[in-house]
Formats: sequence, structure tokens, C-alpha cells
Amino acid sequence: MSGYPVRATSGFTLLEVLIAVAISATIAISSIQLLSNVSNTARSSSYKADELAGLQRFNQIVSRDMEQFINRPIRNEYGDALEALLLDSGDYPLELTHAGWRNSPVSTDPRAELQRVAYRPEPLEDEICEPALKRLARAAEIDPEDYDTGNLYCLVRYYWTVLDRTTDSEPTAQILLDQILDVGFLLITSTPSGVEGVPQVLNQQDIWPPVSPLGQGERLAAIRWRIELPVEGEITRLWLLTDDGGLM
Repeated sequence: MSGYPVRATSGFTLLEVLIAVAISATIAISSIQLLSNVSNTARSSSYKADELAGLQRFNQIVSRDMEQFINRPIRNEYGDALEALLLDSGDYPLELTHAGWRNSPVSTDPRAELQRVAYRPEPLEDEICEPALKRLARAAEIDPEDYDTGNLYCLVRYYWTVLDRTTDSEPTAQILLDQILDVGFLLITSTPSGVEGVPQVLNQQDIWPPVSPLGQGERLAAIRWRIELPVEGEITRLWLLTDDGGLM
């Protein structure tokens, strides 16, 4: 026999290898789940930020239109006279004239600074809502054709480049909110109370101009918007209207 000592070979047992593989697999799965959660959270936060920005943009545009309402009746494409404000009395749930439509500072042919606008919810599957549907589908990472439009609408603001229209006067559409469940308008008017110490009586109108003679002599005071959103729920806004008493 040799006089040299026999050394044991070093290495990992099968059990140790299996344990190492199990630990590595656990770490990998946990990392993937963590990255997935981070990605979903980032996507959700981005969508919420875009939605909040959309609501802020909606509020700015509508506030400008409502607060700058002006008593300027118009004529439609058939030559018929239309009141300065229409509520559920035509092709649109709400239509009005407002001031403050800015001219370009370098324009050599300035136009009127009054603008006629209208608001109407349109079914989300309609062609006019296609940009909104694409944005919603992109946020959900699905094909627009697979998006469940259900009873959803997009809220569209229409505006005309002229006040008194002709047969070829077509409105331009501007999407204000990508998806809503419902929108409603309520007009608040005032009439003299006839009682000393009580200056006026407030009334609620869901149609304007009023179809009944009882509404004659009323003045516009405010308009209330009620919008129902899929996630945020119902939002109500009240805007005061400037009325010089010349509507009725």
C-alpha cells in the first residue's frame, strides 16, 4: 500500500443541488411577480393620471363656455331663429352662445369672438367616438374591437365657426370625456316673487325655452351638470349664468 493518505472528493450532493434549484426558482418567481405588480401599478397610475387630466381639461372648457354665456340668438341652417340657450329643445341636449372665442393675434381677417357650441353624449361604438375607444383600448392593452362598450358614451362638444348658419355649416366635434354612463342638464331660473323682502323665486327647468306661458318672464340664473362616470361615480357642477333679461 502507498504511504500517502487518501483524500475524500469534494462536491455537492443531490439533495444540496435540489435545494439550490428550489431556492433559485422561488427567487425568480417572486421577482417576476414583483415586476408584474410594479408594471400593473405603473400602468394603472398612468391611466388614472390621464383620466384626472381629462377631467381637468373638461372642467376648464365647460367652465369657459358656461361662464361666458351671452344673450345672442342665432339662425339655423333653415333660417329659423334659435334662442341664445337651448335645453333639450333641438338636436342637442344643450346648445348655447358664448363669448371669449379668441382671435389669432396675427390674423389679418379677424372673425367674431362669439361662438355657438353644443354638447351631446354619443355611443362609444359610434365612429365619432373612435379616438376615445382607441385610447381606452390602449390603456387596457386590448384590441379596440374587443373593448366592451356596453352602455358607455363619449361626451362630445360641437362648435361652429359661424353663428348664423347656412346649409353647408357643419360643426366640428371635440371629445371632452372618453367614457361616461350618463349626462343630464338642469336649468335654474328666477322670477320676481311679488312679495316684499323676497327678491326672487328660483325655479328648475329641464326644457328651455319653456313650452308653457307660465315660463314667460323668467331669467336665467344657473345651469347644473350631472355626469355619471364608470369609476368615479356621479359628479355634479353648478355654473352661474349671466342673463340681461332679454331672452324672454
